[in-house]
Amino acid sequence: MSRDDAGSQARAAWWLEARLGLFIHWGIYALPARHEWVKSREQLTDDHYQRYFDHFYPDLYDPAQWARVAKDAGMRYFVITTKHHDGFCLWDSDLTDYKVTKTPWGKDLIRPMLEAFRAEGLRVGFYHSVIDWHHPEFPIDGHHPRRGDAAANDRDISKYRRYLHGQVRELLTRFGKLDYLFFDFTYPDLPGGGKSAADWGSEELLAMVRELQPEAIVNDRLGIPGDFVTPEQYQPASPMQRDGAPVLWEACQTLNGSWGYDRDNLHYKTPDMVVRMLIDGVSKNGNLLLNVG
Repeated sequence: MSRDDAGSQARAAWWLEARLGLFIHWGIYALPARHEWVKSREQLTDDHYQRYFDHFYPDLYDPAQWARVAKDAGMRYFVITTKHHDGFCLWDSDLTDYKVTKTPWGKDLIRPMLEAFRAEGLRVGFYHSVIDWHHPEFPIDGHHPRRGDAAANDRDISKYRRYLHGQVRELLTRFGKLDYLFFDFTYPDLPGGGKSAADWGSEELLAMVRELQPEAIVNDRLGIPGDFVTPEQYQPASPMQRDGAPVLWEACQTLNGSWGYDRDNLHYKTPDMVVRMLIDGVSKNGNLLLNVG
């Protein structure tokens, strides 16, 4: 589970009581409405994808209502995507113009959400993608929208790594106490090129979290041990273990088949199925992080 199992248990005490969390995937990929990986799946160019940035204006944004609904549903914590793989930032980062404050909306989205959910008594956390298909120094790999483009291969991941660490530092220092961090994700063996813990500087990232947000729990997707493991889109058959020892775990599940908004994916789980997933997970000493997008 962790290089510091006792520390993980202490940090996760609230989370082990909470059991049910709300996951929100949100970004400019909601506008094409074809899954949060639409830029990669369809290998969209930056110029094509820019139209979604230029028209981003969430006029029905009401985080107070979202928080009330989550609380009424029995959710005890909330996790929001600060940045997904496309690189678009939902806060006013000093390190890029590819952010919500440069869209027609023009305002930070993260702080109002944190304030609303905290006001309803929920713990708060961030999802942050360590991938960035927009950054000019992020090396092309098998997931990148420009895969196969030989002209795009002259990139320096050390420059991107400094950017990544700088943005994580912003998130850890600008929004008060954080309870939870979900980094996503490491893929060293991907055909066409992948990324490892060394590429992200994962040891340094985790050390930064421990220094600046020492009570926050951290997931296992930096390619090094974290506080808990994250089975995605499945329910484990039994309590999860690593090397014969029990681990803290949380199943992250979508309501349909997509994390981001996908207008054509209508295969929604029934309320009965969601309740059964929660009961199943808790019976195996696990949590459920239920996503809407």
